[in-house]
Amino acid sequence: MVSVQINTQLLPTYQLVRSMNFGWEDQYVFDVTANSQYAIASASDNMIRLYDLSTLQPAASLNLHQQRISKIKLFNDQYLFSASEDGKLARWDLRASTTTPVQIFHYPRPLSAFDVNCNDTMAVVGTLNEDVVQAAELGFFDTRQTQLIHKFEESHGDDVTEIQCHPTIPSQLISSSTDGLINSYDVSEFDEEEALLAVVNSGSSVNKAGYFGPNAEYLYCLTHLETFSIHTIEGDLMCDYGQLKQLDGVDYAIDCNYDPISQRLYLETGNNNGSSLIFHVNIDELQLCQTLHAPGGHTDVVRSIYWNHTTQSILTGGEDGIMCAWQG
Repeated sequence: MVSVQINTQLLPTYQLVRSMNFGWEDQYVFDVTANSQYAIASASDNMIRLYDLSTLQPAASLNLHQQRISKIKLFNDQYLFSASEDGKLARWDLRASTTTPVQIFHYPRPLSAFDVNCNDTMAVVGTLNEDVVQAAELGFFDTRQTQLIHKFEESHGDDVTEIQCHPTIPSQLISSSTDGLINSYDVSEFDEEEALLAVVNSGSSVNKAGYFGPNAEYLYCLTHLETFSIHTIEGDLMCDYGQLKQLDGVDYAIDCNYDPISQRLYLETGNNNGSSLIFHVNIDELQLCQTLHAPGGHTDVVRSIYWNHTTQSILTGGEDGIMCAWQG
C-alpha cells in the first residue's frame, strides 16, 4: 500500500501571477510550453499562439495544421516543433520574423506523438491505428534533409501515445501505446527486432511515459485508467502506486516532471474544479507538496503543465481556455 504524506518544504509556494482567458468559444488549450521570450500554447482550433512571457499579451500566431495538433515541443530555446493528425511535423524558428515553418516533415498517416533526438539529427513520429488492418507505426526522419529514413510497423498494435528520445544518447528512445506497452529501442541499426531493448507491459492503455533519473535509467508510466508506476529502463517494476483517483482531491493525472537539479521526480495531477496537485515521488510514498489553485485561475480540467525549475515558474493550460502563470 502506497502511503501519502504532506511535505511543504520541498518547493516554494507557487502563486498565481497572471492568467489569460483566450475567449475562444469551446476551445481547449492542449499544450503549453515556454522559451526565454514566449509562452506558447496549442489549442483545439489547430492553432499555435505565442505570448509575451512577461505579460501574456499576444505576440504571434502559427497557422499550418489542418487537423488536431497532437503535441508541441521546444528544442533548445530557438526551435518549436509541432505534430498533427494531418501528417505534418513542423519546425518553427522562434527567432525569425516569419510565421512560416522552416521545415515540414510529411508522413502519410495521422501523427499522434513525436520527439527529436538530443543532437537534432533524427525526428521520430508515431501514428494512430487507423483500422484493424493497419497497425500503428513509428517513422524516423533525418532532420538535415527531412527525409524518411525508416519505419517500424510491428512494435505497437494500437495508437502511439508518447515518444521520448533519450536525453544524452542520440540512438535511443522509448515509445508507448494504447496497446499497454512501453518499448525501449536503440536504433543504431534500423532492424526493428534487433533495435528493441526492453518492454514494459503496463496491463492497460498507456497515456504518458518518460525517462527520469540522473542518467535516464528509469521510466514512469501513467495509464488511461489513471494508474501510476515506475520501472527500470530494463523493464523491471520498481513501484506500482495503483489508482490515483483514490487520492484525496485527485480526479486524473496530467504528467510527470523530473527536476535534474534536485534529481526529484514529481507527479502532476488535477481535479475537475481546476486545481493541480503536485506530488513528490518516493518508492512506496507520494508527498503532496503543492496545490495550484487561486481565484482567477482554472475552473476546469488542466491538460498541460510546463515547469521551469531554474526560474521557479509554471505555466498551466486547460479545457476552460485559460492559461495561467505561477511563480514560486
